[in-house]
Amino acid sequence: MKKLWKLALITLTIFTIIYAQQTPKIDGKLSPDEYNNYVNLSNGDFRMFWRIVRDEVYILMIGRTKGYVALGIAPTVKAGNADYIIGYVTDKEVKVLDYFAPEKHVAHTLDEKLGGKNNILEFAGYEDNEYTYIEFKRKLITGDKYDKEFPKSGKLLIVWALGSSDDPSSMHMKRGYGELNY
Repeated sequence: MKKLWKLALITLTIFTIIYAQQTPKIDGKLSPDEYNNYVNLSNGDFRMFWRIVRDEVYILMIGRTKGYVALGIAPTVKAGNADYIIGYVTDKEVKVLDYFAPEKHVAHTLDEKLGGKNNILEFAGYEDNEYTYIEFKRKLITGDKYDKEFPKSGKLLIVWALGSSDDPSSMHMKRGYGELNY
């Protein structure tokens, strides 16, 4: 019986070590080997790191701005019909919000105002002299009609934007599109 307990303890320890190495720490900073996927867009103006762990996706967005950083998941009409996550850092707080933009993209609206939910499970942020770092996790499939699925593998079209201020309703100063292949 003592050997069985030792084996169980060793197995649990190994599992804990492996799990800890594979699950990013949501602290708003990039650590070595934290993420296994990466995309660099617009000469480093927008960088995105991501890792899928079971049914969740962990994402770190880094934008060359002191304002907001925005990610649009699976747009179908230019930047419209997309699930947006917008984050910013102030002296007092970090905010990461869940938005939806309708097919004819005029403005994004908080999921909660549309009858959905804010499906960001955990978040953190950091700002230095040049970049804003926004890190968060959410379910791959949230069940919210205003969220798009983040697939476990394949291709995913994204749109990104950077704001010159922390006001998510202000016009972006830079934006672009990208495709995640993983």
